[in-house]
Amino acid sequence: NQDQFDALVSHTFNCGVSETLYKLINTRPLNSESIAIWWRTKYITANGVKQNGLVKRRAVEYELFNTGKLNLK
Repeated sequence: NQDQFDALVSHTFNCGVSETLYKLINTRPLNSESIAIWWRTKYITANGVKQNGLVKRRAVEYELFNTGKLNLK
C-alpha cells in the first residue's frame, strides 16, 4: 500500500538499497516479526556507536510501514 511504499522509500533514501530487507518483504508468507526486528536493529549506528536519533528514525519508518501511521513523538 502507499504507506508501506513511503516507508520503504524513506528507508532506501536514508540507508541505500538493502537486499536483505527486499528479501524479507517479498517472502511469502510475510513474517512481520522478522521484518520488525531487522528494521529496528540495522542502520542505527554511526562509526560503530548506536545513535538514538537513528534508532528513532528506524522506529518511525517501521511504524509507518506496519500501521500506516506516522508518529513523530
